[in-house]
Formats: sequence, C-alpha cells, structure tokens
Amino acid sequence: MTQLENMINELCPDGVKYTKLSDIASYSKIRISADKLNKSNYISVENLLPDKAGKINAKAVPKEYNFIYYPFDTILIGNIRPYLRKIWISDCEGGTNGDVLPVVIKDKNKIIPKFLFYVLSSENFFYYDIQHSKGTKMPRGDKTAIMNFYVPIPPIEIQREIICILDKYSASVAELQQMLEKELNLRKKQYEYYHDKILTFKEA
Repeated sequence: MTQLENMINELCPDGVKYTKLSDIASYSKIRISADKLNKSNYISVENLLPDKAGKINAKAVPKEYNFIYYPFDTILIGNIRPYLRKIWISDCEGGTNGDVLPVVIKDKNKIIPKFLFYVLSSENFFYYDIQHSKGTKMPRGDKTAIMNFYVPIPPIEIQREIICILDKYSASVAELQQMLEKELNLRKKQYEYYHDKILTFKEA
C-alpha cells in the first residue's frame, strides 16, 4: 500500500467530502488598468497553450481600458472552445479579459491552489466543461455550470502529498518532452543531410 493510500485510510476513513466549486472559489471581479499590464502578465486565450501546457507571453498588450485582475495563484481557464483544454495557475498578478475565467480561492486553509489546479486540469473537469459548453462554431464554457462542478476536499496533508506526486510526474513528462525534441531535431538534421546527399548525382 502506498503512502498516499495509508494517509487516505487514516485521515479519511469515511471517504472524501466533495463540494461545489462555488463554495470554495469565485471568479475575480476586481479590475486592473491597462497601464499595469505587460506581455508577461496579460493573459488572453491566444497566449494560453492547448492541452494544459501553460502560457506564453502575449504578442500584444492593450493600451487602454480596465481588465479583470488576477492575483498570484489564480487558476485561469480558457473559456472559448473548452476542448482545447487551456489552463494555467498564475505565478504573478496581472489582468485578463472576458474570454478567460480567473478562478480565485476563497480560503487557502481549506484547499491549496495547486491542488485545485490539478483537479481542474483533470479530464473529468474538461469533459464536464465541454458537455456544458454553448455554441457550435466557437463554443464557450458555461460560467454557472463550471461553478457547479464538484471538487474533492481531502485534508490538507493529503492535498500536499497529491501535489508532490503530480509535480514529480509533470517534471518527468517535461524532461521526456525535451529529450524527444532533441532527438527529433537530430533526426531532422540527419534526414536533411541524407536527403540532399542521395539526390546529388555526378553530372554525365
């Protein structure tokens, strides 16, 4: 039996409580002015990466008006075409627009932001989000339905252990991706070399 299983048996003998997302978190309603945003802290669906791959810097930043403020440890979910699975947990404060949902935890003593991020990164959540989305060409997630999604709330000790396990897997996946990219680049160079060599003939 693993350490996690032992902890669950010890701390949750009767099972883990589930609660609606709205009971533990809400969408940010605070505003931030455009002059406080830059390419690193402005988030739109364009610079959120598909398949839970985080975000990249924005190509352009608005120069005027106010935007939705997000603090550190906010979970930002791309709300256009939920099947793209765009999600990121912030490592800074910044601003976003109405196409991104900034989920802010009400009480970090009840649920750790990284744990909630992993819950909302699950296929269970994205399947739920897709099922409740509206529209055909450019479907959008239903903000009310998302807040009705049920989230497990195990004791903090178990949340920390789960984060530790999933962080290790995430690091391993990232290392593997880097190795595969290096190997792919090497194979491309080999292909280009032999492609040119094979098609180079001595003139008759």
